[in-house]
Amino acid sequence: MLDPYVKVWLQFGEKRIEKRKTPIFNCTLNPVFNESFSFNVPWEKIRECSLDVMVMDFDNIGRNELIGRILLAEACN
Repeated sequence: MLDPYVKVWLQFGEKRIEKRKTPIFNCTLNPVFNESFSFNVPWEKIRECSLDVMVMDFDNIGRNELIGRILLAEACN
């Protein structure tokens, strides 16, 4: 059984600036993440930032395992 949670990083380029996380949903394969997060980003920097959204499996022993990931960013030319 999985213990999933979501971790969201605000990034400027490759540099991670700020992190937010959901609570851990214990022993479920079908979690519903009904969360909202806000980050303060200066308007002039908005095109330089991205959000790295990772779904993780919490583990008491060892490392938490990555289940899935998406990077939300401006399209590159």
